[in-house]
Amino acid sequence: MSETKEIRTQERAASPATAASEEKKAALVPPVDIYENENGIVLLADMPGVSKDGLDIQVDKDVLTIKGAIAQQIPEDAKPLYVEFSGPGRYERAFTIGPDVDIDKIEASMKAGVVRLFLPKAEHSKPHKIEVKVA
Repeated sequence: MSETKEIRTQERAASPATAASEEKKAALVPPVDIYENENGIVLLADMPGVSKDGLDIQVDKDVLTIKGAIAQQIPEDAKPLYVEFSGPGRYERAFTIGPDVDIDKIEASMKAGVVRLFLPKAEHSKPHKIEVKVA
């Protein structure tokens, strides 16, 4: 990643009074890979169990938030015999993005539980080649 650190993760702090109630409904933090090229930043978030309809991606000021609701996969008429994951659950992750990202052109896609975001660099942030003229 470049030295300008165009994207940073955001940590959410819970107060002691709400910590106990937050544990019961705490969001899962999806693992994320972030890559940069000359055109922008690619962010890959693993969010298995989330459908397109359960995905919510927003930018508010300089914060990019990705939320995903995990769909209930147990049939309603089934009797649980053993449960380690008492879904439905949710994923949530937030990142601070820098001024070099063109937020109006962010693209999102999803395939096999992986959310792919492309955060294009603003034109003023892209490298420009200066042509040398011979006099």
